[in-house]
Order: sequence, then C-alpha cells, then structure tokens
Amino acid sequence: MTTRDSLLMLKQFGNVSATERKQRRRKVSEPSALLKKMHGESVSAPNWMRTERTDMRVRFEAASAKNAEAMTSNRDEKHLYVFVHGLGGSEDDLLALATELMTRDENSVILRVSCNTPMRSFDGVVAGGERIVDEVETFAEEYDEKRKGPLTKISFVGNSMGGLYCRYALTRLYERETKTILGMEMHTFMTTATPHLGVGEYGYFELVPGPLRMWAGEGLGQSVKDLALFDVEGTEDTNEMPLLARMTIDDEESNMFFIEALSAFRRRCAFANAANDFLVSYETASIRHEKLSRRQEAEWASLNSGPTVVFDGVIKLEDRKAGGLAEVQPTAPLRERVEKLVKKNSRVGNERWTKFMEHGLRSAGPWRHVDVSFPGPLPIAHNKIIALQRNVVTAKLFKEGEVIVRKQAEYLMSDLDL
Repeated sequence: MTTRDSLLMLKQFGNVSATERKQRRRKVSEPSALLKKMHGESVSAPNWMRTERTDMRVRFEAASAKNAEAMTSNRDEKHLYVFVHGLGGSEDDLLALATELMTRDENSVILRVSCNTPMRSFDGVVAGGERIVDEVETFAEEYDEKRKGPLTKISFVGNSMGGLYCRYALTRLYERETKTILGMEMHTFMTTATPHLGVGEYGYFELVPGPLRMWAGEGLGQSVKDLALFDVEGTEDTNEMPLLARMTIDDEESNMFFIEALSAFRRRCAFANAANDFLVSYETASIRHEKLSRRQEAEWASLNSGPTVVFDGVIKLEDRKAGGLAEVQPTAPLRERVEKLVKKNSRVGNERWTKFMEHGLRSAGPWRHVDVSFPGPLPIAHNKIIALQRNVVTAKLFKEGEVIVRKQAEYLMSDLDL
C-alpha cells in the first residue's frame, strides 16, 4: 500500500493539528497513469465535460445576479448550502438545483465546491474530502457577514460520490461540543444517487468480474478502489475494514466521529433512482442492502409516465427488521456488530460489509427516502436525477429531471422535521 491509499491517509489526518491537516490537503494530487494516458498530462477537463451556454446556465446566471442584489439589500439570517459533485464531475453538475433555490429564496447562499474539478476526484474519498474541508472553511472565513447577513444554518447536498465526500468532510468540520459546523446549525444532509454501500455487488457492476474491477481500481485511481471496496485488498489483516465501512462508525482511534456528526443534522434524506441507473444502483443509493428483484426494477422502468416518485417516506432502524438490522443495537460493541452483521462469505472483494454499513448509517437516526423512476429503455437516470445540463447534448438527454430537482428544492426549503 502507498501513502496515497485512503485508509492510511485517514489515520495520518486523524491525529494531527488542524493547521498541519490544511497544509497537507492543499497539496495538488497527481492524476493516475491511466488518466494521463486518456486525457494527456494536463488535468484540464476532457471534451465530454466541456460546458456550453445552455438555457439552464442562462437561468442560473439570472437567478445568481438577482440573489446577489438581494443579498446586499437585507441582512437577514442566511442558509449556506454546500453542493458537492461526484467522480469526474464539476461544480456545474448541480446547477439546476442551485437555480431553483436561489429563485425561490433570496436568503440562500450556495457554495458549489470546485476543489475536485475537473479531474482531482480520482485520488480517493479522503483526499477529495480533505480539500472540501479546506474550501468550506475558506468560504466561511471570507464571507462578508456585515454586508450580507450572518450564516446561521448549513446543509450539505452530495451528488453520486459527492455524498461520500460530504460524509467524510462533515466529520472534519463537526464541532462536538456545540454540535455545529463553523458555528452554524446543521440543518439538512441530502444525497442524490450516492453509492452509500459502495458499488460492485449491485446492478450492472455485479456483471463485471471481480479481477476486472480490481484492475479498474488500480488504473483509474483510489476513488474507484474505495467505491468497489477493494481499498484493503492485499493487506495482511483480512478483517481490515474498507474505508466506506469505517465511515459508518465513530472511530475514536482516528478521532473521526462519522455517525455522531451525521446524527447532528436536523434531518437526513436520500434520493435514489429506482431503475435505469447504470452507475449507482437502487440498493446502494437508497441504503438498502438487500438486492432488488429484477422483476420490480423492470416494473418501475416500464411505467407509462414521465419521472415518477415510487416511494416517499421515512425509514428508521427499527423498521428494518426484514433486513436483519433491528436485532442489533447501535450501542452494541463494535466486535459484536461485526460478528452479527458482516457476511461470512463474499464472492468478490469486501461486499460482505454492506449490511454492516447500512446498520451504521441508520443508527444516525431516521432517513427520508425519495425513490424515483425515469421510465424508458436507456439506463441514463444517473444524470437525470440532477437534471445535468453541461451542454446542448446533456440538456436534451437529462432535462426531464427538472421536475425531480424541484422536489429536492422544495424539500430543502421545507420545515419538515424529516
């Protein structure tokens, strides 16, 4: 293992001073050899990520200008929304949601995280998460409170792997004594199509042979290894937790309180694609470790309608008796939880940890789940759930997702406790 591996970085960052952590994470990571071969020595965005002046960008710029003008005319309390993109993404990925929020509420302050753009998102959850911590801290330090009004609330919205970035970053930003982040009330934690349980065991990735997944992890960077739960392959300790599993416990040894920080939010919400998501399947995005039946997925994919919400409700740990989770108390010793929840056998990698990870995440408190279906023959729902519109082509493909984005904005602005 190298010093770039996520678990080693986690231990290195855990017990050093805040100043030293900031110095370390400001170092620019080198892209992997395969990425250099694919896109050249430069880490600039490849052609397929180029942005154009779409209708959505025009609407965003108008909403942003109006929001900036209103910001200086009132000094009301402000709500900071931290938007985080996923693997190979950019700060424009959540443009539709940013536009909705600014149009609806002039007291919304949007931070579209850009530190992992365009190609820095391949060096692991820890490395990218640390850069996000730095960007959020810097934004709060430079924010002009006297001119714009105080930041009193903070919410995180993570898309795809961005949700994992958020879960990592918030535990660094979380202040245990006050249960706040940088003095702000922790309001909403929301993810869209995030692989909370990793990828590999579910959906289309289940069809990819394990050795090929491991090769992809080695070639495409640490992030893919983290997502596929291969980050501890090759270690002498066969019981070593993958990073994503470690991120579902309070790790006192590394001074990382993942679940305590997550539970400090007023509410948690996960939007998931019920069908047609080629990259992040329903099970991992909706934090349900049991495999979805092909029949049910086909039924959702063939609905005779446009974008449809197939489930909208709150799930608590005690509701998951069918999944075998509720029989284990969240306060049970870690060793006992591992013995009862970790699968004894696994076909590939460390997929045996998925049940353990769901239990840990649900022990943070109730989650609201919004499962949506984009019917049709193509598995391109992953970008529809955020109405991705970087250019003319993506606008045509994913624009119909705006109806779901409006629902996301309504939820973020609502007074619902869950």
